[in-house]
Amino acid sequence: METFFRMNGGTAVEVRKNTKSTTWYNAMLMDIKNGEITVSFEDEIWPTRQVVASSVRYYPEEPDDFEPEVDEVVEVQVSASESNPSGWSLGTVKTIKNSFYFISFTGSQKSQRDLIVEKAALRRLSNEQPIEISSTVRRSLKVHEELKGWVKSQDSLGCLKDVQQRCKLLVATCIAGENANEKDPKILLVGDQRAVDLGSKLLEDIHFKYQIEMQRFHEQRERLMERLSTQRNWYTAQHQEVFTVESVLVGKLIGKKGENINEVRERHAVQISIQDPSANSKRQLTTVTVTGQTAESVKAARDDLEFITVSIPLEQEQVGWILGKGYQTITEIARKTELHHARYDNKSQCLELCGLRRQVEDAKLLISVHREYLPVYKDMDEEKQAINESFEQLDSGPSKGKGKKGSKGKDDAGKGGKEKEGKAGKDGKGGKDSKGSKDGSESQGGKDSKGDSKGDSKGKKEGKDGKGGKEGADFKGEKGGKEGKGYGGKGDGKNSKKGGKG
Repeated sequence: METFFRMNGGTAVEVRKNTKSTTWYNAMLMDIKNGEITVSFEDEIWPTRQVVASSVRYYPEEPDDFEPEVDEVVEVQVSASESNPSGWSLGTVKTIKNSFYFISFTGSQKSQRDLIVEKAALRRLSNEQPIEISSTVRRSLKVHEELKGWVKSQDSLGCLKDVQQRCKLLVATCIAGENANEKDPKILLVGDQRAVDLGSKLLEDIHFKYQIEMQRFHEQRERLMERLSTQRNWYTAQHQEVFTVESVLVGKLIGKKGENINEVRERHAVQISIQDPSANSKRQLTTVTVTGQTAESVKAARDDLEFITVSIPLEQEQVGWILGKGYQTITEIARKTELHHARYDNKSQCLELCGLRRQVEDAKLLISVHREYLPVYKDMDEEKQAINESFEQLDSGPSKGKGKKGSKGKDDAGKGGKEKEGKAGKDGKGGKDSKGSKDGSESQGGKDSKGDSKGDSKGKKEGKDGKGGKEGADFKGEKGGKEGKGYGGKGDGKNSKKGGKG
C-alpha cells in the first residue's frame, strides 16, 4: 500500500461503497471535478471511478502508542482479494492471548468469521470526516517542451510528491491533455487557493527552471558519453605516443596560425592533442599526444614535433674553438642543422642546444667532430710558433750589427784596385774592377766589374739584413783589417769606383 501511495501524485484516501458501509477501502485521490472526486485503487482491482465527496475521507495517521483492550471497538486491516482492494473494517476485541487479538466484525462485515491478528493489523477508530470540496481549486500547468519526457518519468513523481507534501495539496500529478485534441502532458494541482498558488510558484519558478537545465545537461552528457565511447573504441585500435615539450616552445611546435601542426597532421594522417602545461613542475611542460593508425606514422609525427633541449659541458680551452670568433662557428652549425637556438652559459660552462630531436643530434655530431680538430690545430700552432722562434733566433745571431774585428792582411795587395780581400763594404764594393760575390766572401778588383749580389733581380735585397747578408756571414781582410759591413743585395750591377780597403 505504501508503494501505491508513493508512486502516485494524489493523496491517500479511504473510500466506502455507500454511506451505510463500515469498511473503508484504500484509494488515491486523483482529481476533483464537477463536485465529484476521482479515485484510483491499488493494482486496479477496481477501475478508476468518480465518487461523491461524502464517501471519501483522508487516510488517518497511525499513532505508535495504541494498545487495544478487550471489548474496545477498533478498525481491522482487511487484505486485498480478487474482488475487493485492501481496507479497514469495523470490529471489536473479544480476547487477548499473548500478543494475539481475537476480533469479531461488526456492522456490514458482521457475517464474516472472527479473526486472530497481531497488534499491527489494528488501529484506533478513525475520526476523519468526509472531504470538503467546496473550497478546493483545480489548476493545470503547461509543461515546457524540454520537460515532456521528464514529467512521465519516475523522477518527476518524486518531485511532484514533494511539492504536494510541502504545499499541502490534495493532488499534484501529471495528466494528459484534458481535451481530445490535446496530447501534451500537464501538471494538475488540486487543493485550497493558497496551496495551489504556492505549488504553482514552486514548480514554475524553481523546479521547471532547474529541471530544464538538468535535462539539457543529461542530453549533452548522453551525447558526450556516446562520443567518448566512440573515441575510446577508436583509440583502442590506434597507436599512440605521449611526450612533453617546454611550454615556451609550444608556439614553435604549432607554427604560425597552426601551419606546422596542421601540416604534420595531414602528412602523417595522425591526431595531435596538446594539453595545458603542468603548474606543479619547476619547468612548465606541455603534454603532447600523437595518435595514428600505424606505429610508423605516429613515430614520424613525433619526430617532427618533439623539441628537446640538451646541455653539452665544455672545457675552458674548448669554448673559443667551438663558439668561434664572434660566435661565428656555433651560429653556422645552428643554421645548418636548423636548431631553434644554441646558447652558451658562462655560469655552468655548458652549451645548450634546442630543436627537434634529429636537429639536436645532427648538431651534436658536428660539434663533436669539430672538437676533435682542436688538438690538431693546437699542434699546428705550436709547430708554426717553433719555426718562427727559430727565425727570430737567427735574426738575433752574431751577424747582426757591425762585424767582428779581423786581422790585417799581410799582403799589401789588398789596397787600391788590386785584387785584395778587404772590406766587404756595401754589397761587394771591392777594388775598381772587383766583382762582388753573392755572399760577400771574395772581391776582385776590376773597373768594369758587376755586383753579383743583385743578380737579375733588383728587388731581392739582402742588404741591411743583419748588415752582412741574410746568412750573416763574416767577411775578413788578409791584413787583419776590420770586417766590412755587408748589405746583401745592394749591388746594382754598376762598375765599382773604389777599391776595397784591406
